[in-house]
Amino acid sequence: MLEKIQNLFSNYRPDSAGTKSLSLQYRAAVLVPLYVVDEEMGIVLIRRSDEIGLHRGQMGFPGGMVDPGDNGDLRGTALREAEEELRIDPAHVRIMGKMSDRNTVVSGILVTPFVGIIPFPYNFTPDPGEIQGVHTTGLNALIRTSKKAEGAFDLPPPVYLLDGQPVWGLTARIITDLAGVLRPVL
Repeated sequence: MLEKIQNLFSNYRPDSAGTKSLSLQYRAAVLVPLYVVDEEMGIVLIRRSDEIGLHRGQMGFPGGMVDPGDNGDLRGTALREAEEELRIDPAHVRIMGKMSDRNTVVSGILVTPFVGIIPFPYNFTPDPGEIQGVHTTGLNALIRTSKKAEGAFDLPPPVYLLDGQPVWGLTARIITDLAGVLRPVL
């Protein structure tokens, strides 16, 4: 399964059409953590704290803004943020590839998603100041929630549903992009 995923990403060409080219001041990166159990693909999402940040209480991926110490390395940003937020050791992440950059609608930040495979189960240790919860689910199961979720919430599509929470906005667009890339193995 991992070889198939790697092959799909080696043939994938990220599309930056429709994204604004911004300085690193307005750049961020996220890690899209995937895992494989019994040939089924799973995905890890977080629920952000209700206390801090632009996206309070929302479902998302571990990630954040580029720091000066990242030296413009967006992959490094994604791995650093995943380590800070969930204590995912970068040595435990096998990066499969980079996906298309996407702009956040409200804040105008250009986000670069990196897809990485992690061992599972994993001993996540969420930073209580930033993360309210960690959610894991099968990727196919999450994708199948879109029709039900889009009718249940007054949010622009795509919308998914995970543990009773809507997954929408940039995170939902990344999931939709990911499903397109991985369709042959889903």
